[in-house]
Amino acid sequence: MGTDIFHSVETLFKSGLHSSVVELYPFIASVNFSPLEVVNITLFQAASLQKLREFKRAEVEYREALHKIKLNLKQRNKNGEVDGMVFNEVEIKFRLHECFVGQGQTNQAVNFLQNIPVKQRTRKIHNALGKLYQQSGLEKPAISAYKEVLKECPLALDTLKSLLQLGVSTREIQEVVVEGHKLPSDISWYAAYLNSQAALYSKDYKTCIRECRSLEERPEMRGCVSVLVSQGLAHYWAGEDDQARLVLQRASSLDNMLLTGMDTLAAIYAKTGRATDLDLLASRLMSISEDRPEPWIALGHYCHLNKNYKRAVYFAHKACLIDTRNVEALLLKGNMFLDLKKFKEAMNHFREALQIAPNRFEAHKGMVDCNISLQRQREAITIATGACKQLGNSPRALTLYAGVLIKEPLSVARAKTLLERASSCGHLPAIYLLVEMLEREGAQDRAVELLRRTLVHQNSCRLQQLLADLLAKQGQEEAAMEHYGLALSLDPKNEGALNGLQKIEAASDGGLEASYDMEMAEIGSPHGSLGRGSPGPAHDLEDSETEAVWSDGDLNIMGGS
Repeated sequence: MGTDIFHSVETLFKSGLHSSVVELYPFIASVNFSPLEVVNITLFQAASLQKLREFKRAEVEYREALHKIKLNLKQRNKNGEVDGMVFNEVEIKFRLHECFVGQGQTNQAVNFLQNIPVKQRTRKIHNALGKLYQQSGLEKPAISAYKEVLKECPLALDTLKSLLQLGVSTREIQEVVVEGHKLPSDISWYAAYLNSQAALYSKDYKTCIRECRSLEERPEMRGCVSVLVSQGLAHYWAGEDDQARLVLQRASSLDNMLLTGMDTLAAIYAKTGRATDLDLLASRLMSISEDRPEPWIALGHYCHLNKNYKRAVYFAHKACLIDTRNVEALLLKGNMFLDLKKFKEAMNHFREALQIAPNRFEAHKGMVDCNISLQRQREAITIATGACKQLGNSPRALTLYAGVLIKEPLSVARAKTLLERASSCGHLPAIYLLVEMLEREGAQDRAVELLRRTLVHQNSCRLQQLLADLLAKQGQEEAAMEHYGLALSLDPKNEGALNGLQKIEAASDGGLEASYDMEMAEIGSPHGSLGRGSPGPAHDLEDSETEAVWSDGDLNIMGGS
């Protein structure tokens, strides 16, 4: 009887009917099974519970299975090996580690994997240990574990990326791969891929972009979304938002089920105010999977853009729970807390993002903004200085540093030097700040020259508006109106350009009105002036559009008086 029932339970488990296994389990607890069958049925129950994400109950059953193996089976086998089990002891311990990870108990997970003798550790155990060590900030053990994986599986590209993130050089990785003798001979793209990833994680973004483009030119790599995502990330991390958006959009169009990199695309849409694109992206990602952080990040950005902060915080927190090391999720939460003026909470998230990815400018900027908001000027300067060192004095880092220094009267000269250095690379935020500084100093001619020189190579609504503002102040109304028009052609809703244009038109209309009144007074008439106060013939007033305009103007003036 016990054997028949065992085979029925085994059939349920192998058929993937896990909820039925869990439902049946209490009814067969008193059946007289053999010791091996008892262990296997316990393992069926444990694995079914794990599949149903009931990790605590699964942990209890796995522990029970290990206990039964030790008491009832190993004493019958002097070698300690037990044949006929569904999972061996190493696999059971690995599954226990998965249950601990599912419960958020990282230390317990590490302990169980470390208890497995080194000679019995499989590649997936080394990989799991590497991830847990990396998550805990233990870099050397993580590198050792990952190298064991790469030695046996050189095409484990995710492991390769993790080693590069931990600072392992390309040469070291090549030595590990050669030592393993497992790289297929017909993989011609491997070296170029390795170089592109090494450049990405060593902040050499230009090299990464060049290598990715070279890879994509290969016939066998044409349209490879993984290469496009790496190129998009390199553009974004370098501060080239428009190029990053175009590349990631292309990757998304080639694979409409793509999730990797879409959190970055969502961040770009949010930064540039593309609410419709962000809405479509979030809806598409959510229809693909709810178990990855990218859909929740996209939803969070959409709610944040629409100032629905409560839902945005919830979605960002959901993403953090799914992947505790997702930098985009941490940055999203930090920026939302910053908008809500919860500066300490924001700093916690920006600080965590910096620990994971010190190459991310957004995390440095978030920390600086929080400290400035808390009026901690010295701390803000310290962080901005660190950003310059970490990011290799990039134009963005120099501009961030200058933005902090400019608030100190004694540091303005230093800030100006930094801005001139950053603006020489064509970095627009640096140019905007430098123009404002020159204007305050009264050096309007230099500011105009800088803007004209910049507009030769790149164009933006704000550049046109700033130039128009300066020209208007210098009395060059026609040129100012031309540049306001160019600004509005780029952004029809730009308030600065609209207001500037209205001021010029109002001043011009006022001048025309004054000259018109003077001319009418000089002409004279026996019936009095034909100007604004003249009764005149009724039909003349009706036929005159100009008079109608002046009358409307009079009504407005009187109404406002």
